[in-house]
Amino acid sequence: MSVDDAAEFNSVVGVVARERRYLRFVDAPPMDGTIEFLRESLGAGNPHLAVVGDGKLVGWCDVCRGSFEIEAHVGRLGIGLLPEWRGKGLGKVLLDTAIAAAERSDLSRIELTVFSDNLRAIALYEASGFVREGTMRAAARFGDEYRDVIQMARLGPALRSP
Repeated sequence: MSVDDAAEFNSVVGVVARERRYLRFVDAPPMDGTIEFLRESLGAGNPHLAVVGDGKLVGWCDVCRGSFEIEAHVGRLGIGLLPEWRGKGLGKVLLDTAIAAAERSDLSRIELTVFSDNLRAIALYEASGFVREGTMRAAARFGDEYRDVIQMARLGPALRSP
């Protein structure tokens, strides 16, 4: 992905966010924020992957390095696909490719949050080596609905116990 993909990326993020089921925000950020995010993150060497289908961007996965020196080995994962592209194995391909890219970038811990009712995503993450580290009860509120958020992480080979 590049800064040139900002408009398509912003559009896909908006579609997924407005579903109010998968992301912790409810719409895409302003376009200038998306451009700045991509510029800074890509400039820092963070992995940003895009899935293109039928000639357009239909999904993404990124791993963004922590900004504090003591967390420079930690990356936060974000992923999303347009609804009509789910269930085709693209999420697994995105996730596996992003993990490999993150580990090549010296990220030895990848973390994420996921809503507790997103069982399909949780199963995907667990199959890719992520483990649950805790539950933040009622951490998200969409209107009158409170939802739990699960914190998960995957340690790179250097940090895994033998």
